[in-house]
Amino acid sequence: MLSASPIKQRVLRQPQPRNHIPTPTIQQPATPVKQSKYASLNNHQMAQIDGIPVTYILEKLHQLGTRYFGDKSTAFAELHVEGINKPFWVHEEYLVLQSLFFREVFENVSNGDVITIKLPSPETFEPLLEFLYSGDAD
Repeated sequence: MLSASPIKQRVLRQPQPRNHIPTPTIQQPATPVKQSKYASLNNHQMAQIDGIPVTYILEKLHQLGTRYFGDKSTAFAELHVEGINKPFWVHEEYLVLQSLFFREVFENVSNGDVITIKLPSPETFEPLLEFLYSGDAD
């Protein structure tokens, strides 16, 4: 004869020592989370590339900045800004190490690509770009 009441199951647990601290379980996401290729730069103060502090790398890049600013022969990509009628020849390292905006822009860019961006004040872009290369605010 079947009963209409639900059957209760009892789960037996192993006795735990008094000082036992349960180990948390980490659940993996159902779909893999895409890791940003610039994720290691999120904490700029502690960021390193191949064991070298980013601050040191930037110092060296700034020393060479005037040589590479606008250099088409060594550029990673051609950048166009809506409202400016000339291309900017840019190097990934200078931009992604110093700008979250450019980290997002360059996430899916390959060497030699042409990029177009829209900015609220395009007339201020070239001096800002020059600053990213030189590190000099003058």
